[in-house]
Amino acid sequence: MNSEKILQSGILEQYVLGLVSDDERVEVEGYMVAYPEINEKVQRLRSCMEHYTGLHDITAPKGKCKEVSLSKCDDLIGKARERCLSVETKFGQPQQKEQFEEMQSHTRLLTALASISILFFAGLSIYFYQKQASEASALAKVQQEFSELKKEHQVVVSQMQATSVDNVLLKDEVTQKMNMKGVGVMPEAEVVIYYNSKQKRTTLDPVSLPPPPMDHYYQLWAEVDQRIVDMGTIDQAAKRNGLIPIDFVPNADNFTITLKSKADQPSEKGKTCLVVYR
Repeated sequence: MNSEKILQSGILEQYVLGLVSDDERVEVEGYMVAYPEINEKVQRLRSCMEHYTGLHDITAPKGKCKEVSLSKCDDLIGKARERCLSVETKFGQPQQKEQFEEMQSHTRLLTALASISILFFAGLSIYFYQKQASEASALAKVQQEFSELKKEHQVVVSQMQATSVDNVLLKDEVTQKMNMKGVGVMPEAEVVIYYNSKQKRTTLDPVSLPPPPMDHYYQLWAEVDQRIVDMGTIDQAAKRNGLIPIDFVPNADNFTITLKSKADQPSEKGKTCLVVYR
């Protein structure tokens, strides 16, 4: 073995304390002769042990020296010195084994406390992360609900504005209310036309106008200066606030609704089904 391994092996400390066998003692003494640094280390360890044991010499109790022989006192001192094991600190000063073990105990305690602290803060971090994620999800849900409420509010406002416009039309003194009664194939049908020449608006209230048969549609006609004028198709899907908007035609009178087939020509009037009540 080289000197560095011998210095790190711990056998020199055991040699100084007298804890090695005869073979090991001979081996260490051989190392001391071969390696000056090992001899220096052994001498330093001996000096440290003698210094420490000198500070803790045990004196025989007064009145007991007569009862205890000198050899027994030497045995007591030797045993006391064996119990005062020391280690060499980095400053070259001896340190009690009990103090070293106490430091190890404190180190283990601090390590345990540090581990507990790490676990605690890790758990705390996970808790706050989950709480933040839950709050973010709740906030997103609230924002979505708010967006939906905003859309509903806009729809309600739009409906109110449209209703307000329709109410103005219905309450206007200029507005003409014309009831239409069913004839021919739809005697039970009833429709109301609201015509306002000042606002240039025409609306239709389909009071009891049934849906047209398949491949058919309703067409509104008016008499203008003794001429029949097409006022457009009645789109029941465009119903708003109970009223269907109709294209305005000036000087319109004598309204008629006909039922037309999609196969008919645009110029064909179709079958008359409703006329203005006269």
